[in-house]
Amino acid sequence: MQRRKRRLEEDDINTDSWLATYSDTITLLLTFFILLYSMSVVDSQKLKELSNAMQQSLKGNVEIEELKDIKDLKIETDNSDYEDLSEKLNKIIEKNGLTEVIKIRQEDRGIVLQLDETILFDSGKAELKDYSREVLETITTIINNTENDVLVEGNTDNIPMNNEKFGSNWELSTARAVSVVRYFVEGQNIDPTRFAVKGYGEYNPIVENSTPENRAINRRVDILIVEQKEKK
Repeated sequence: MQRRKRRLEEDDINTDSWLATYSDTITLLLTFFILLYSMSVVDSQKLKELSNAMQQSLKGNVEIEELKDIKDLKIETDNSDYEDLSEKLNKIIEKNGLTEVIKIRQEDRGIVLQLDETILFDSGKAELKDYSREVLETITTIINNTENDVLVEGNTDNIPMNNEKFGSNWELSTARAVSVVRYFVEGQNIDPTRFAVKGYGEYNPIVENSTPENRAINRRVDILIVEQKEKK
């Protein structure tokens, strides 16, 4: 009788009960890896290691390697090189006495050299003034001291442009940007593949076009030294 009872008890044992625990463990592991990924900018090699570990877990291999420092999963971003470049550009501009002519501002895209319209062009025209070439020679030195790409952006105020040569502010701003790039490429023999041009017309103001003084600020050419992104 006791033998029969023992046999019935053994028959009642669920031999698949371990699957629930195993499933819960895998779910927790998956959640852990997703959390790590969401908190970090993950290095591709580290991500590969995580993926391999996950695959091993799913295959039932519970052997765990020594946990590495979580800091290893992050790519540290260092802006010191760009800060040094900004200081370097300021020194060149100060040395040439152009602090009132060339304004520097730093953006996420890179470092912008802002030139007032009156330094470069006569009103409504896109031909460079003779004096502007002296300013652009200094900027040539700056460009030659970097390997960064350069984006030249033309900007106007919001007063409509419509003369026999330019039918809109877009055309004027683009023509001015092209004139600056041609100076660097044709006059200074800088590699043309480093340059790009944009004409914003009146649609990229840095102050409101509400006064004559503000409109004068918006009439400008911005020369962007583009921040080089890390290749992945």
